[in-house]
Amino acid sequence: MMGLGIDGTSALFTVSVLVIGLASVIGSMGYMRLYRDDEGLSPRLPYYPLLLSFIASMALIPLVRNWLAFLFIWEIMTLTSYFLIVYDWKSEDSRRAGWKYFVTMHLFDTSPLMFAVALQYAFQGTFSFSPIEHHRNVIVALFLVGFAAKAGLFPLHFWLPEAHPAAPSPVSALLSGAMVELGLYGSIRVLEQVNWHVAWWVTAMVGFMVVTSMLAALLSYPLQGDVKRLFAWSTIDNVGWMYAFLLAGMMGAAGVGRGASYYVLAHGMAKGAAFLTAGAIIYSLGTRRLTDMRGLLKSSPLLSGLFIASIFAVEGVPPFNLFLNKMNVVELLFRTNVWLGVFAVVEWVLAFVILLRFIHSTVLSGEPEIKPRRVPSSLIASVVFLLVLSLVSQAICHVIWGAVP
Repeated sequence: MMGLGIDGTSALFTVSVLVIGLASVIGSMGYMRLYRDDEGLSPRLPYYPLLLSFIASMALIPLVRNWLAFLFIWEIMTLTSYFLIVYDWKSEDSRRAGWKYFVTMHLFDTSPLMFAVALQYAFQGTFSFSPIEHHRNVIVALFLVGFAAKAGLFPLHFWLPEAHPAAPSPVSALLSGAMVELGLYGSIRVLEQVNWHVAWWVTAMVGFMVVTSMLAALLSYPLQGDVKRLFAWSTIDNVGWMYAFLLAGMMGAAGVGRGASYYVLAHGMAKGAAFLTAGAIIYSLGTRRLTDMRGLLKSSPLLSGLFIASIFAVEGVPPFNLFLNKMNVVELLFRTNVWLGVFAVVEWVLAFVILLRFIHSTVLSGEPEIKPRRVPSSLIASVVFLLVLSLVSQAICHVIWGAVP
């Protein structure tokens, strides 16, 4: 029924989920001690069964070749992620973020996908992935809206800056490093069914991509006072970069599916490391406020080093692999639209400068006001694991799957 299959694109998405999932499980072993109350009890939700179900559903989605099965597993992913977001259910912020996430997903994600799948079956008589021949514009639009909501593309991004920080940090790593990318994966599969011929969507996609990146990097980065919200907005910024692949494909560029897959792999590892590093800082200092991290270099050189490395990895600074992938995006955009290429370069530089300011104003400046406590070795190991892979994964993929983009 599922019609399982695998190709280069789905393999890279699944590998990304499994690698970040492994790091999140390892990081959870120490981090989840934060959720024990005075009596040593954790909130009464089965964390590890939910976490493993979440990872399994995300790893299976790229392998499915049947829209009905895809939708079924997609909903399992959404449900398990909801319970993980509200894991700290005693917190009003967690409950509010979970409510906004769940309602948004069913209004703008699941509902459009259900209509699209139903229309596809009604007019073509099959749930299998196959060329969309009837009512193409309506079906493609419904699919793309549903997947854009999960990815956090403007204007459907508003749930992300609250849901990702509300969840435990290992879950945030999976939400930002794996789940949102599956919205891009679904869009790739739909566009493949129409041979990327959706010219009517190009203008809208340009607007969504540009506004998403500008909203995140230029308007929202400077306003953040919470380390997890900072990294959540970084995810929204990178969603704009990911959707640049789709835009290039619709404007005639070839091979964008594989290029997007490499970007997802590099971004997932970098963003997973960033959120796990945020978790290590929260565990050590007992706070998420960036102002409380002042003087971190003096109080904890290890944590400050991991924090700086994570920002460099997320922003595509050499030698981290996201640099190669962002350069691939820039090249594609220059080949299809010079002005979009110029915009991407300027946005990339400005975003990094803004994040560099955070490094100087917090980690490298001031005197420490909070004495750090020892971070569990499992949490540190999970960050180092992802950062090392974000340095070498591109070369490994080159050996296994072919040329590096």
